[in-house]
Amino acid sequence: MTAALARSNVTSVNKGRIIKVDDGPKTVALVQSEIWRTGGDFTKIATAADISVSTVSNIASGETKFPRLRTIIRILGALGWDIYAQERAN
Repeated sequence: MTAALARSNVTSVNKGRIIKVDDGPKTVALVQSEIWRTGGDFTKIATAADISVSTVSNIASGETKFPRLRTIIRILGALGWDIYAQERAN
Protein backbone atom coordinates (compact mmCIF):
# COMPACT_ATOMS: atom_id res chain seq x y z
CA MET A 1 0.00 0.00 0.00
CA THR A 2 1.33 3.41 -0.89
CA ALA A 3 1.98 6.06 1.76
CA ALA A 4 -0.66 8.37 0.29
CA LEU A 5 -3.22 5.61 0.36
CA ALA A 6 -2.38 4.77 3.96
CA ARG A 7 -3.53 8.28 4.89
CA SER A 8 -6.83 8.27 3.04
CA ASN A 9 -9.63 6.06 1.87
CA VAL A 10 -10.29 5.77 -1.84
CA THR A 11 -13.58 4.22 -2.76
CA SER A 12 -15.21 3.40 -6.05
CA VAL A 13 -18.89 3.15 -6.88
CA ASN A 14 -20.50 1.39 -9.83
CA LYS A 15 -24.18 0.49 -9.99
CA GLY A 16 -24.51 0.72 -6.24
CA ARG A 17 -21.41 -1.33 -5.44
CA ILE A 18 -18.97 0.48 -3.17
CA ILE A 19 -15.48 -0.90 -2.78
CA LYS A 20 -12.26 0.27 -1.17
CA VAL A 21 -9.68 0.79 -3.89
CA ASP A 22 -6.01 0.16 -3.24
CA ASP A 23 -3.11 -1.30 -5.15
CA GLY A 24 -3.60 -4.79 -3.74
CA PRO A 25 -4.55 -8.08 -5.38
CA LYS A 26 -8.33 -7.82 -4.75
CA THR A 27 -8.54 -4.48 -6.52
CA VAL A 28 -6.37 -5.70 -9.39
CA ALA A 29 -8.64 -8.76 -9.74
CA LEU A 30 -11.66 -6.45 -9.86
CA VAL A 31 -10.05 -4.35 -12.60
CA GLN A 32 -9.22 -7.50 -14.58
CA SER A 33 -12.78 -8.82 -14.30
CA GLU A 34 -14.24 -5.42 -15.24
CA ILE A 35 -12.04 -5.22 -18.34
CA TRP A 36 -13.28 -8.62 -19.51
CA ARG A 37 -16.90 -8.00 -18.39
CA THR A 38 -17.09 -4.94 -20.61
CA GLY A 39 -15.93 -6.84 -23.68
CA GLY A 40 -12.18 -6.54 -23.31
CA ASP A 41 -11.76 -3.81 -25.94
CA PHE A 42 -8.28 -2.79 -24.81
CA THR A 43 -7.98 0.05 -27.33
CA LYS A 44 -11.26 1.64 -26.28
CA ILE A 45 -10.43 1.33 -22.57
CA ALA A 46 -6.88 2.64 -23.06
CA THR A 47 -8.09 5.64 -25.04
CA ALA A 48 -10.74 6.52 -22.45
CA ALA A 49 -8.25 6.05 -19.59
CA ASP A 50 -5.43 7.91 -21.40
CA ILE A 51 -3.01 5.01 -20.93
CA SER A 52 -1.34 2.61 -23.36
CA VAL A 53 -3.11 -0.38 -24.87
CA SER A 54 -0.26 -2.59 -23.67
CA THR A 55 -0.87 -1.45 -20.07
CA VAL A 56 -4.53 -2.49 -20.28
CA SER A 57 -3.59 -5.76 -21.95
CA ASN A 58 -0.90 -6.55 -19.38
CA ILE A 59 -3.26 -5.88 -16.47
CA ALA A 60 -6.09 -7.88 -18.04
CA SER A 61 -3.82 -10.86 -18.71
CA GLY A 62 -2.25 -10.77 -15.26
CA GLU A 63 1.21 -10.01 -16.61
CA THR A 64 1.25 -6.80 -14.57
CA LYS A 65 0.71 -7.90 -10.97
CA PHE A 66 1.00 -4.53 -9.22
CA PRO A 67 -0.19 -1.64 -11.39
CA ARG A 68 0.03 1.86 -9.99
CA LEU A 69 -3.00 3.10 -8.11
CA ARG A 70 -3.48 5.96 -10.57
CA THR A 71 -3.62 3.41 -13.41
CA ILE A 72 -6.26 1.42 -11.55
CA ILE A 73 -8.29 4.57 -10.96
CA ARG A 74 -8.03 5.62 -14.62
CA ILE A 75 -9.19 2.22 -15.86
CA LEU A 76 -12.11 2.05 -13.44
CA GLY A 77 -13.11 5.58 -14.44
CA ALA A 78 -12.99 4.61 -18.12
CA LEU A 79 -15.22 1.64 -17.32
CA GLY A 80 -17.91 3.78 -15.71
CA TRP A 81 -16.89 3.73 -12.07
CA ASP A 82 -17.00 6.89 -9.95
CA ILE A 83 -13.96 7.33 -7.71
CA TYR A 84 -14.10 9.16 -4.37
CA ALA A 85 -11.45 9.95 -1.77
CA GLN A 86 -12.33 10.34 1.86
CA GLU A 87 -10.06 11.32 4.72
CA ARG A 88 -9.99 8.74 7.48
CA ALA A 89 -11.48 9.74 10.79
CA ASN A 90 -8.84 9.66 13.53
